[in-house]
Amino acid sequence: MQRFKALIFYLFAALIFFVPIILWPYTSEVFEFNKIVLVYLLTTLIVGIWIARSILERKIIFRRTILDIPLIIFIGSQFISTIISIDPLTSWLGYYSRFNGGLASVICYSLLYWAFVANFWKEDAIKLIKILLSSAVLVSLYGILEHFGIDKDIWVQDVQSRVFSTLGQPNWLGAWITALIPTTWIFVINSKRRTLSFWVYSTLSILFFWVLIFTKSRSGILGFVVAFAIFWTGYFWLNLKEYKKHLNPFMALCLSFLAICLISGTQFTPSLFSLFKNTSHQKEVVAQGPALETGGTESGTIRRIVWNGAMQVWLHYPVFGAGVETFAFSYYKYRPQEHNLVSEWDFIYNKAHNDFLNVAANSGTVGLLSYLFLIGAAFYLFAKKFVGYESRVWNLALLAGFVSLSATNFFGFSVVPTQIEFFLFPAFAVILAINQPANTKNQPEKIDPSQKVLLLIIAGSVLWILIGTAKYWYADTLFANGKAYNSSGDSNRAIDYLTKATQLEPNQALYHSELANSLTNAALVFYQAKDTENTQKYTDMAVAESERAVSLSPANVNLKRARFGVFIMLSTIDPNYLIEAQNILIEALKEAPADAKLYYNLGLVYARTGQAEKAIEALGKTIELKSNYKEARLAYAILLINKGDQTGAKAQLEYILANIDSNDSLTKQTLESVK
Repeated sequence: MQRFKALIFYLFAALIFFVPIILWPYTSEVFEFNKIVLVYLLTTLIVGIWIARSILERKIIFRRTILDIPLIIFIGSQFISTIISIDPLTSWLGYYSRFNGGLASVICYSLLYWAFVANFWKEDAIKLIKILLSSAVLVSLYGILEHFGIDKDIWVQDVQSRVFSTLGQPNWLGAWITALIPTTWIFVINSKRRTLSFWVYSTLSILFFWVLIFTKSRSGILGFVVAFAIFWTGYFWLNLKEYKKHLNPFMALCLSFLAICLISGTQFTPSLFSLFKNTSHQKEVVAQGPALETGGTESGTIRRIVWNGAMQVWLHYPVFGAGVETFAFSYYKYRPQEHNLVSEWDFIYNKAHNDFLNVAANSGTVGLLSYLFLIGAAFYLFAKKFVGYESRVWNLALLAGFVSLSATNFFGFSVVPTQIEFFLFPAFAVILAINQPANTKNQPEKIDPSQKVLLLIIAGSVLWILIGTAKYWYADTLFANGKAYNSSGDSNRAIDYLTKATQLEPNQALYHSELANSLTNAALVFYQAKDTENTQKYTDMAVAESERAVSLSPANVNLKRARFGVFIMLSTIDPNYLIEAQNILIEALKEAPADAKLYYNLGLVYARTGQAEKAIEALGKTIELKSNYKEARLAYAILLINKGDQTGAKAQLEYILANIDSNDSLTKQTLESVK
């Protein structure tokens, strides 16, 4: 029994150590995909061994906590939302490229919570916290080196300006590391001054804060301020009578944080170096990052628009939402028209960039209330375990980290490493209040036949899930290879990889869509070679794969865009495919009525098929949705010229030069021809 318990400990140690670190460049998504797959694998092993331990001990090993009912209610809300989802497969496994947040991941995190509180004692929890901090050390060191250019030539992003280490995005790293910083303060406080332990954990706290500064994550800094205020206010309140003797570590940390801010600067303040060099703060902190952090439009403006759209989704799916993790699909239908005027107008928004609105849109009022109930129960758990000074201080640190997650999630969304913190911090609080009994040794008993049968069933089930998860991961590597060969123009090799991927995971719509692109490119090659038979063969296969993709995920507007692209390319072979392209755009517009690019493409298709009046109408609608759409106005002007409306065409061309692009040569030439 002790070996089984030790094995569960080692698996949890692997989970919290390797999940933040793991990445693999040969999958379709480098960071989150590999982290969630590792969570699936380790959760399966942990739960399997936990059940096996219960079988051998002839009792259900389970420790009741106040989070049991909230977790069950939350899982229930996610299950119902998945069943009635506009895209059940996405709701089950999560949006492809994000992965975290699907029903499968929620079940895994919940099982990890229950397995943790059922199998560990206080000493185990402290060891695991230290292992978690050791993982954070490696992540932070890599982030520091990243700031100084260790991998600046690998990534498209400017990682020196905003580091993301092994987590993949600066805000994710900021949120994850911020939640851990209060735990370092516990070890600093509990260590005697000027001892090795004191200096080690003080250094860790400074290191974590330093990498947080290098992320330039505003939500991360907000989370740190919240965590700092909660922890130190609570700590001095607990030690009100002896507060003076606790001022030294507090002041030392404050001065260290201030020194880092002065040396490195922050996104709000310049560094001392820049002041001495008389360099403006704006030039120093220009950041490269995701759409909601940098770019032409201020991130707060974009957030306001996206949040408005999320509210509309919630209002139209008020009870159980549009479906777990379906925001990328539902948002299109209710996206505000003003979104077309921001610099990231044609980006895909697969999250509401507010975890609470994201849950509301995806899971409705029931999902949101169950989520808030879970968070509230966790707060109560931290407070209820305030028994004994040591337990109170630990819970204060965990509470500060937990609240910081809510603060960062309010302006972003959870990812695999932060979600593990969200579910395991309460588990740590439960276990840190429980000391291991003096005698926990089990007397060995003979295993009877019924136990052997149950163990075989559990082993078989675990093996089946592990193999299925491995297939899921391997299929993605094939998909990634296929996409890479498509990008390089090698459609034949792309077809080989993507065909294997669809055979392993036949229900992944993206795989079929990418395969349709490969087959289309191959059909065009055969067409140019005047190979009629293979041209028709690959054309039919491309159309079939594209149709399969859309049928698997009918709410996914972007798959319809991809199908439109297939038809446009195939129209080189047979112009009748333009009619198919037209029809798929009309269908897509039902799901995305405010999408200016869809209307623009529809206008071009109408023009190519000789439907001039419809083309003018579609392009007019495009301009109505997005007044600064240069290409649409130019195409609209050309159609007006063909119609003989020189005045209208001139107005469109002059608008482009006056309000959009005064140096556009094609617009100038067209305007001269009109004059």
